[in-house]
Amino acid sequence: MTVLDKFRRYVGRFLTLHPPLHMVICNHSSFIPKRVLIVSKVSRYQVERIREGDISDDEFKKRVLQRETDYERMVEGHRKNKRVQMQVIETLKKNKIDFKLTNRLTIDKPYFDWADLVIATGGDGTFLLSANQIFGNQKPILGINSDPDTSEGFLMLGKEYSRDIPKIFELLRAGSYEFVMRTRIRVTLKGEGIWGALFHMHEDARIPGKEEFCKSKSTSERRLPWLALNEVFIGEALSARTSSLDIRIDNRNDFHKVKCSGLCVSTGTGSSSWYKAINSVTPQMVSDLLRVAQPERTFSDEQIDWICHSFNNSLQFSPDDPKMSYAIRNIIANDMWPLPKTINQRAYCNTLTIRSQCDDAGLVFDGGIGVPFNVGTSAILETHDEDRLRTIELNQ
Repeated sequence: MTVLDKFRRYVGRFLTLHPPLHMVICNHSSFIPKRVLIVSKVSRYQVERIREGDISDDEFKKRVLQRETDYERMVEGHRKNKRVQMQVIETLKKNKIDFKLTNRLTIDKPYFDWADLVIATGGDGTFLLSANQIFGNQKPILGINSDPDTSEGFLMLGKEYSRDIPKIFELLRAGSYEFVMRTRIRVTLKGEGIWGALFHMHEDARIPGKEEFCKSKSTSERRLPWLALNEVFIGEALSARTSSLDIRIDNRNDFHKVKCSGLCVSTGTGSSSWYKAINSVTPQMVSDLLRVAQPERTFSDEQIDWICHSFNNSLQFSPDDPKMSYAIRNIIANDMWPLPKTINQRAYCNTLTIRSQCDDAGLVFDGGIGVPFNVGTSAILETHDEDRLRTIELNQ
C-alpha cells in the first residue's frame, strides 16, 4: 500500500480522535522529604556573562547591545529565575528541610545520590538535565517553572505553583499528589570507538557520569550512565551531511540500511516534543495531499485544520507506555536507494539495534549529553521497568 493510499484511507474515515492519554498513577500518603536537591536553570544572562570573561557590568551591557540582543529582557529573565530559586530555598528552610543547590555548570552525581527529592527550577531543559542523573524508579522529581509568562514548561508543575511555592509542600504533606512513572530509554554501546570524548550541547556544562563512562577501557561493551526521558537522537554532527545507519527492529534477524538526516527514538513523554515536530503535518501539506487523493472534492479550511490537528495529536502516546517509537528523518529514496519495503519510516518498537556507518556522528540524550557514534560502533536501545522516572503531579 502506498503512502497516498494510506492517507486516502485515513482521510476517508476522517481520523477517529484518540481518547486522553492514560497514565499509570499511584496514590500515596503524606510525603515530607528530608533532603532536597535543587537543580536551577543557568540563565542566558549567566551564560553570556561567563562567555565575556572578567569585564565590568557596563562594558558587558555595551557588548550585549552591540549584538542587538534585548539586554533588559535578558536581565529580567535572569531575575525571574533567581526569584523562584530563592522562594524554593525559603520554603525549604521554613519546613526545616535540608537542601543543596546546583546547576548544569556545577552538577555532580553524588548530589542526586544524597537527595530523596529532586526539584528542577527553570524549564523543560533543566528538568531533562536533572532526569538524566536519576537512576532507578524510586527517587521522585518535580519541576517548577521559573518563568511561566514566557515558558510553557510541559514537564513542570502547573504555572499557578510558580507563584505559590509553599502550596506545593502543603499538598505533598496532605498526600494530594500522584506519581507518574515515565518510561526512559537505556543505551548500551558495543564495538569500537565507545571510549571517545563525550560532549555536552551546552557550552561549559559538566557531564555527570563521565568518570563512570571512562573508568575502564578493557571491554567492548558499555552501558551508558544516563537515561533518556524524551528521546535519543543519532545522526551526523553536520546536519547537511547524510547519516548512514543499519537498523534492526526488536529481535528480527535482518538489518535495514537507510540513508537519512538522522534517527529520533522517542518515549511517550517525548512524543509531544521533537518526535511530534518531525512527524507533524501542516495545513498546506494536508491540502496538497487531499488535492491529489480526492481531486473532485473541495475541503474547507476548517476540515483541513481538523484533519491536521487530529493527525498531529495521534502521534502522541502515554508517558508510561513501555514501548518506544522511532522516526527516520528525511529518508533518502531514489533509484539507487529505493524506499525499504520491510521497514516503516515511523513505527513503534520494543528494542532497536543501530549500527553506525557514519564518519562524524553523535548519539545524544535529550538534546544534552552526547557520545561519538561512528563506523564500528553499535547501540542497543531498550526500556526497562526499573528505569522509569518517578515524577510528581499535584492534585488540588
